[in-house]
Amino acid sequence: MTMSPLPPAETGNRATGWMKGTAAKIFFVMILALLPLAIAATVTNLQFLRASDQDKRELLQTATRQSADRLAADIAAIRTAQGLTANVLASDPDPGNICQRLIALFHSIGGEDGISAILVDRDKKVQCSFGDIRSLQDLYRSTPSLALGVSLSPELKSVIVPSISRNGSTTAIAAYRLPALRRLTSTNRYDPDRLVTLRMGDQQLVIAGEAGQEKEPATRIVASAPVKDLGIELSAAIDDGNTMASSIFSMLMPLALLFSAAFLGWLVVRKMLIKPLIALHREVAAYAPGKVMQAPPSNRLIASEIIALGDAFQEVSEDVAEHEEEMRLALDRQTRLTREVHHRVKNNLQIISSLISLHWRGATDPASANAYLSIQRRVDALAVVQRNHYAEMDGNRGVRARPMMNEIASGLKISAQVQSGCNLDIAVDCDDVSLHQDIAAPMAFMTAELADLIIALEKENKPQLHISLVVLEDSPHRARFTLAAPAFRSSKAAAGADVPVELYERVLVGLARQLQTPLEHDVAAGEYHVIVPVLP
Repeated sequence: MTMSPLPPAETGNRATGWMKGTAAKIFFVMILALLPLAIAATVTNLQFLRASDQDKRELLQTATRQSADRLAADIAAIRTAQGLTANVLASDPDPGNICQRLIALFHSIGGEDGISAILVDRDKKVQCSFGDIRSLQDLYRSTPSLALGVSLSPELKSVIVPSISRNGSTTAIAAYRLPALRRLTSTNRYDPDRLVTLRMGDQQLVIAGEAGQEKEPATRIVASAPVKDLGIELSAAIDDGNTMASSIFSMLMPLALLFSAAFLGWLVVRKMLIKPLIALHREVAAYAPGKVMQAPPSNRLIASEIIALGDAFQEVSEDVAEHEEEMRLALDRQTRLTREVHHRVKNNLQIISSLISLHWRGATDPASANAYLSIQRRVDALAVVQRNHYAEMDGNRGVRARPMMNEIASGLKISAQVQSGCNLDIAVDCDDVSLHQDIAAPMAFMTAELADLIIALEKENKPQLHISLVVLEDSPHRARFTLAAPAFRSSKAAAGADVPVELYERVLVGLARQLQTPLEHDVAAGEYHVIVPVLP
């Protein structure tokens, strides 16, 4: 059984092997199938991030505007309340509980610690005060002629709201302090990175957060709103919440899921299908007839169909091994029978040759004796072919021509010298080729026939015979078989009536027909030759 080699993806470099084969095809198919969904999810995430960022900006802008409006309303209420109180104190020597009413109003606006106030007459006598009045007194002493406009005081961490009575005798100063400002601008959730500031010209008051945070606008959302007609701007900044890393992570998550799904599909296909099939392919490729193929080890991850396929291959290999063993035993029996047949044929030919020799020895008629000798030479030639074929039977390469021709020549020389009293000289020139038995037998008979003819023609002389078998140069599967002798140059008339040359030639023509090739007779060269097929 011949199997194709393993794919290069499995037998090559493991670093690039995963990029090839069916599992890699599944990987890329899944990527192509899921890529539109991943792109859609990425675009959706990007739009969601943009919408979320826009919502945060709008909410912060709205909250900042509302805080600025509330601050403007509180400042207006403070200015109105302390202005009315200053007018009462300036015009009425017995104002009653006007100060307590002002304190109650300020507490309702900014809480108990949210607003501090002081009212001072022209003699710098405090007529009404509450809260942290020391800082306000220092402020009044340093700038007794305060402008009537609202200002920021980073030192006092307050918004300064001044007022003056109609007659200018009483001055009121209120400080909208940091705790009230924080409550005014606070949100429901705790945000440690939140920054709220008030700006007025070069002055800045930080309400929440740290002053250095406004220098990081790349990751913050900033909103601002003017406090109406006061020249003050309220600014708020909060952390974006979507850092660059989180944004990139959100956008790349669909792609990560895409590759994870594709890799999972690749892994499942490789573990459940490809690797078991590769193992099965190796077993099948290494299979040889007569060998039992073992199914690859199975586990729960391998597809049941592949396990069943491996078991089926194993059962088939067991059946083939059983049949191969039966055929081997049958072939052994057949070989023994063939050897026995060849052995008996060889023995029978030897017995026949021995019987002919006995008849030759007992013959009294010279013609009968010569006939017995002629028959014996042919039987001996056939026996030589049979022995050589039997010797080469295991290799199944036919009959080796060179040893067969040498043995035939040796037998003919002995027969001519011992039985016919003729010193026959035979030369053999044979290439190292092999012959089929159906070709070797007629060639042996032709050699015996012509040797018998030479002995009959030149028995009194020293006859010569040259046997050659040479492979043709233009055809390595064909050879020229030549039998040459000086006696073959004689004509039929010179042969005389005692030697039936025509009979010999009819036998040679018949043997040539058995070889399926024409017999050529070159009288001038004194040779007979035929073209025969050979086994290289």
